[in-house]
Amino acid sequence: MRPQDWMSLGACALLGLLGAGCGAPSSVDGAAGPAPELESQRAGAAVKVSKAVGKKVYVHLMPWFETRATSGNGGWGIHWTMANQNPDVVDGSGRRQIASHYYPLIGPYGSGDRDVVEYQLLLMKYAGVDGVLIDWPGTINAFDYPKNRANSEAVIAQTAAVGLDFAVVYEDHNVKFAYDGGFITDKPGAARNDMAYLRDRYFNQPNYIRQDNAPLLLVFGPQTFQSPGEWTNVFSPLSQKPTFLTLWYESGEAGGNAKGEFAWIYPDFTEGLTHFYNNQPSPLKFGSVYPGFRSFYAAGGWGGPTWEIAHNGLNSFNQTLDLAKNAASINHFQINTWNDYGEGTMIEPTREFGYGFLTSLQQKLGVPYSQSELELINTLYQQRKQYAGDGNKQAQLNQAAAALSALDVTQARNILNGGGGGGTGVSITNGGFESGMTGWSTWTPNNTAGAAFAETYNGGHNSANHLTHWSGAPFETWTYQAVSGLASGNYKVRAWVRKGGGFDMARFQVKACTSCTFAFTTLGTYGDWTQVETPAVSVTGGFLEFGFHTRALTGNTANFIHMDDVSIIKL
Repeated sequence: MRPQDWMSLGACALLGLLGAGCGAPSSVDGAAGPAPELESQRAGAAVKVSKAVGKKVYVHLMPWFETRATSGNGGWGIHWTMANQNPDVVDGSGRRQIASHYYPLIGPYGSGDRDVVEYQLLLMKYAGVDGVLIDWPGTINAFDYPKNRANSEAVIAQTAAVGLDFAVVYEDHNVKFAYDGGFITDKPGAARNDMAYLRDRYFNQPNYIRQDNAPLLLVFGPQTFQSPGEWTNVFSPLSQKPTFLTLWYESGEAGGNAKGEFAWIYPDFTEGLTHFYNNQPSPLKFGSVYPGFRSFYAAGGWGGPTWEIAHNGLNSFNQTLDLAKNAASINHFQINTWNDYGEGTMIEPTREFGYGFLTSLQQKLGVPYSQSELELINTLYQQRKQYAGDGNKQAQLNQAAAALSALDVTQARNILNGGGGGGTGVSITNGGFESGMTGWSTWTPNNTAGAAFAETYNGGHNSANHLTHWSGAPFETWTYQAVSGLASGNYKVRAWVRKGGGFDMARFQVKACTSCTFAFTTLGTYGDWTQVETPAVSVTGGFLEFGFHTRALTGNTANFIHMDDVSIIKL
């Protein structure tokens, strides 16, 4: 049995198959140097997350995504575009046209963006992940390899500060692509240079994953070097060989250099995983956990596999997770993947699945956290972007990130609930509408309360659910909540809104007593989630009422308002 006739392709590999390049080579070279600088500014004493499951849990990360702002050439990266997608095309829900059937909750991003890295690593941490296995392109100056390596090092630079370990998954196939493209003439020499780079830059870092007293190294293959003698040559710069794992059923190609194998994704789904766990006699085996497989390759104009493993909501993920958890033959498993959008194997938050994969991981690993902490990490990311030019605010957010790394969720929440005004947050009921309309009331003068409802259509701001005001007929509805027992002072209410079309009235409003006149903000048109806030009001009697008031005198199915993540701020 050799269930790996197809292998996922590394950065630029598919374009290589199509005879196209990825652009001019970067000026970054492959010379060894000091280890990447750790991001000590953003985090304090990181604390490991406890969990009931004792097995090591790693997640496979792709570092190959670029936006216009991060690419260095002003263009979108090929993994968002493939051959025919244009992320500058934006639909009415704020969704960009990307090469994926699924959409990141934070939108398409650059893998080296430090705010994105912080967000991703903290999510991993609070989901119970022990470390990140980075799909590493090597050191050759060809295609987009240098940029991918720089992105990898942006991730590595924050791992220790967050409290995660890391290792690399070597793409030896990239050596062949570079050779075929005329960028190198010595394939073994290029691979030896890669090993020297790993030795001098990564293997010596305190949080590099070590297994059996040697640095862990996985290879996505082998695909270029397929004999034991070749791997002995490749490893010759190393005084200590790594604990080297090949893809399942491929270790014979490395001979004694291989210490084990790791499972991956294959059309036979749990049948192949079960066979590997129960029958393959490899001395060290890493399991594979994944949510499904649905590639965009054909739709995106690339070659590649077209078979599918249905996600079935969270069911496929839970099946593979339970298999890995319960398999007696493995003590480590890799989640495949964090963010391969082209193959539909991502577990990071998306519009389609919300935080579902991560909350399932929390529950099955016995992690003492929930979606609430994951949403808080998203709030940190949103505020990083909202206050990008505000040095004072970024210093506060550094404190919040440090608190999250140290598992001081209360301190982080207090900082982040203050928003941009330096205030403190006040708890409200179901501000993210994850519990439907619980905690919210609806008033209508004309029996059209049904125009206000919670749903998941097009995804929420931080998670799947949001409030919607919509109807194909005329309506007027006021969705509101009242709180009491507030300390005297000035307050405002914030929310995230996405709105299309025109209404006769669309307000976000607040008042501090039942007989008071509402103070309100008129809602504009927002193609993507946008934070809005009410005017400040003075609370003297402890009471605050707030919500959304919408009126449409004529029916129009194109008109909608989505509202989410409501918070009260004491100034």
